[in-house]
Amino acid sequence: MSSKSPLTTPPRPPPRKGPNPYLLLGMVVISSASFLLLTEKRHNDQQASGQARRKEMANPLLPSRQAELVDLPPRRKVE
Repeated sequence: MSSKSPLTTPPRPPPRKGPNPYLLLGMVVISSASFLLLTEKRHNDQQASGQARRKEMANPLLPSRQAELVDLPPRRKVE
């Protein structure tokens, strides 16, 4: 018997395919469009309501420019 039986040869792996470039491009376009629509809607809603823009919170990792003073209790002496 010179022919190989199907049990001795391992199955071939499927060929590898890269990601679909149209899917990736579509995701970028959809996310950009939704971001722009959302920012336009927020901008128009704020103008229609007459509210001033909210102040952005300061970064908690940076020192404050207003330099608030914090009352700390006196430290105990360590001997």
